[in-house]
Amino acid sequence: MFSDNKGQFSVEFIFITFIVLIVIVSLVGLIGSNQAKTQTGDVGSATIMGQKIAETINTVYINGNGYSITMNLSTLNQGMQSAAYPFAFTATVSNSTGAGIVTINTNPNVNVNLIPSKINGTSTLNNNGVYTVKNVNGTIQIS
Repeated sequence: MFSDNKGQFSVEFIFITFIVLIVIVSLVGLIGSNQAKTQTGDVGSATIMGQKIAETINTVYINGNGYSITMNLSTLNQGMQSAAYPFAFTATVSNSTGAGIVTINTNPNVNVNLIPSKINGTSTLNNNGVYTVKNVNGTIQIS
């Protein structure tokens, strides 16, 4: 790859530069694709967790006064995480809009609707907590 009078060095340099740029662009695309898959997995895990919390609350509401379930979120969360990809979340249970909703605080937030609209007690649930969900005369009490 030495310079000569016909410009061979310039053509080889341009060709090699072009190949290096193609390799770099494909690596950047690959990294972006993997990050998108990880974020999609996190949103899927958040949706599943929100649905499990909503299922517990809805079950307590449907079964009537006095029915209760102990909800262990650390047990539910173990299936969502691995050593390489820990899944941590905070859930907010509220009825501020007149309807019950579970919001999982991830990026982006995931919302799951609830059947009951009257919810009292602890409104912030963390991923390692154990909570008792009880129906008290049609009002869901989370403690």
